[in-house]
Amino acid sequence: MAGGPKVRGADLLRKVEKELEREWPPGLTVLSGDDLYHLDRAQRRLLEVLTQDDASDFGLTVFGEDKVDLAAVVSAARSVGMFSPRRVVFVSSLSALDGEPETIQAYAKAPPPQSYLIVRAPSMDQRRKLHQVLAKSGRLLKFEAGDPHYGRGERDVVAMAREKELEIDSGTAAFLHQIAGGDLYRLSNELDKIRAWLGEGDHRVTQEIVREVASSGGLLSGWEVADAVLRRDRADALAAARRLVEAGDEPIRVVGGLAWRARVMLQARAMLDAGEKPGDVVKATRAFYYREALLKGVSRYSLSELLCFPSVLMQADKTLKSRAIHPRAVLENLVDRLTGAV
Repeated sequence: MAGGPKVRGADLLRKVEKELEREWPPGLTVLSGDDLYHLDRAQRRLLEVLTQDDASDFGLTVFGEDKVDLAAVVSAARSVGMFSPRRVVFVSSLSALDGEPETIQAYAKAPPPQSYLIVRAPSMDQRRKLHQVLAKSGRLLKFEAGDPHYGRGERDVVAMAREKELEIDSGTAAFLHQIAGGDLYRLSNELDKIRAWLGEGDHRVTQEIVREVASSGGLLSGWEVADAVLRRDRADALAAARRLVEAGDEPIRVVGGLAWRARVMLQARAMLDAGEKPGDVVKATRAFYYREALLKGVSRYSLSELLCFPSVLMQADKTLKSRAIHPRAVLENLVDRLTGAV
């Protein structure tokens, strides 16, 4: 797990957990990478297992934001306690470390039995000597964020849902992953909310439940309107817009949802016109759960028409904020222009 090819954070966490079931080797462990969600989980599991039931000063020493000399850190890691079988030292901030890197390098080469030094270093600068030493000494666990193509983000959601005793199909998982923008912390929170909302009954998560419960910063607001615009169905789009206004939804949020959908449509149309394969278009736009609707929908618009969408949406946004015209009229005019001759 030190160096070598990149490993997705979720996969690396599974490897860490499996090795913890056997025995974690003593010495230096460096936690790095941009997948902070799985890095944090690995950090928590390492400290839980290595300290067992003894998280006292005898078994665990934590160095935080305050500056500390590397010699003091290594000395703490080398010390043998009378009241704990293991010595665990955790450095939560790489910027707190000061002093000669050779000190930690020597420790990594010959750590005492049952001595564990864990350094949290999400971002490392290989121009700095200490960072170079940490990357090449001991064990470097680099948690890489998963790439956005189909199947990977969706599998993360399915795995997270299973841990929370929820059942979710691949299409709904992709839908939720897209809503959260791939943010695993937000995904975990959304799944917690859904779990609480479902209570002790059926634990199956559907798209309808996601739309009902999940937060989306405007993405889900006006989803029916966006679907109708994608179909270029003016009557349905106007009817959906009126229902939202009558239900008390904020038109500015509906415009935000339409803007998001417009970006997807424009990207898809441009890629198709450039000769890209439909499968690649779906992966790039992350439209897994409405693949056929997107491909069929963008065929109803020309690229030149879709290129006008951003300016029309921006004009509607400014008009709503100026409050010069009734919001319902602004929204209906926007929908009319998007589905008609822009």
